Amino acid sequence: MVPHPHSDDALTLARLLQEPALRRARIHAGRTGAVTRLDWVTPWAVALSQEEPLTGVLVHAHAADLAASGSSLADAAGRLAELGAAALLVDGHAADPGDAAAAARLPLATMADAVPFAVLNRLVADLTLARETHVLRYGLAVHRALAELLYRGAELSALCSQMARMSQRPVAVFDTQGHLAALEQRQPRTVEAPDLVAAFRAQAEALGATGEPTELHPRLAPFTLGARELSCVLTPIVLGGRHDGWILLLEETDDPHPHDLAEHRVLVEQAAPIIGTEMLRLRSVQRAQEQARGDFVHGLLHGRFGTVEDISARATHYGFPVRSWFGVIVASGVATPADVDAPGRLQALATQAARLLPEQERHTQAAMVGDVLVVVREAARRGSMSTPDAAMDVVAEYATALHRWLGGRKDQGGRPVRVAYGRPVVGALAIPDSYREARLAHGLQGRLGLRPVCGYQELRVHAVLEDVAASRTGRSFASDVLAPLRDASAGELEATVLAYVSAGGNVNAASRDLHIHRNTMLYKLDRASRLLGMDLRQAENQFTVWLAHTLDLLADTSAEVDRVVGPE
Repeated sequence: MVPHPHSDDALTLARLLQEPALRRARIHAGRTGAVTRLDWVTPWAVALSQEEPLTGVLVHAHAADLAASGSSLADAAGRLAELGAAALLVDGHAADPGDAAAAARLPLATMADAVPFAVLNRLVADLTLARETHVLRYGLAVHRALAELLYRGAELSALCSQMARMSQRPVAVFDTQGHLAALEQRQPRTVEAPDLVAAFRAQAEALGATGEPTELHPRLAPFTLGARELSCVLTPIVLGGRHDGWILLLEETDDPHPHDLAEHRVLVEQAAPIIGTEMLRLRSVQRAQEQARGDFVHGLLHGRFGTVEDISARATHYGFPVRSWFGVIVASGVATPADVDAPGRLQALATQAARLLPEQERHTQAAMVGDVLVVVREAARRGSMSTPDAAMDVVAEYATALHRWLGGRKDQGGRPVRVAYGRPVVGALAIPDSYREARLAHGLQGRLGLRPVCGYQELRVHAVLEDVAASRTGRSFASDVLAPLRDASAGELEATVLAYVSAGGNVNAASRDLHIHRNTMLYKLDRASRLLGMDLRQAENQFTVWLAHTLDLLADTSAEVDRVVGPE
């Protein structure tokens, strides 16, 4: 892009010729040549011997030196253009009609007076360093203003507001997920937050704002906001090697003035580490809050609170309605081995799970218990005249939504998710009962191969038998019936008998399920009947085996659940 004619963010040929020693010089290349940017100067003899490109370099030549080398002005300009020089300044030169041909090849300035190279070199150095000094001073002023705000405990919005005042442009901060963390602008407002978020997410890939940043310095990028074609200065927020988001300063046009652009680059570059520090502080505070919230949820689940008054002291802080109906939902299959060393992802997962189905306006708390996600969902408000069935429908709907959301996440990678829930209970003190039911349903769900979303009320037979399974009589009955089948000499007879019972006494169906021949199935059933001392072809004996197996399964599952659910 051609620089603006009055740009003062870099040294130009026109700016150099404003110095008293060069005011008699004449530019032959018009407006474009006048705004040619210069970084340094070198003499004619040295320029010809350079092997590196002369990008940004002004070449100084005496007219006598050009004549002595046998080069015309046009030839000299052509050779320097091939080397990539920025411009040519010839002193001791009288105006000539051939100057136009030289200027067509390279920006050209000529003057009749002689100017020593040392003087020209000193001028270029002073002007270049003056610009660098200006940048450093402005950067220091920006850093001081933002650092003072940070020291006084200002939050993200205050830092962005200061940036907006200094730049007179809207300033936004996005996290790594594209969520808007802050947006500040001068009045009247020209940007609405929803429009900016939608535009940023739609153009994130074009902006290079997806994934880890490859460029750590501020850059100018085109930006479309509604029907307006604008541009923005964008820089990543990287602190200690961790990428925390992006700073976006929105320009007023798609071609901002170079001076403004230079200041805005410095502004966002200086602001990035300071805003990163504030985001680090906010993340630490958020983690502490999530840890405290997790402790509260654990207390609810494990019955650490003895009275409603004990719960109320903590519940008030979270707006938790202690006298409502509640259901507990558990989900497994969401954790990975990497989460052991980085539990932050699971904490974020619990936070997002608590935000599902916001339209229902139900209070929800969630936490990770080991590798299992546990959610306490308000099923009905106190005094709402709700029924247990209606409350159950609310919990079941949330469980289905949770399973759908967990299974559809990109980082789930197709791993199966199992969700189970307990029956709704009244009051926060009864939450451990619903939690135990959810855990029991979850345990049986895996052992019995039930559907991926399962409620305790769907296991009515098992619920009826739970107390029997825990009794001494139940344990003795299960052990006496199943012991012969579990003897080492029996082989896999227990699996064979259970498959036969599950098939309703159908030998053909059972043999297909086990992928064995029908005669082999009959042989094993006959052997099992002899070991058990009962004819398995009779329905009541099949029921006896099923009952013993169910009681044994319930006893094992209940013992495992009690270890998890009991007070910690």
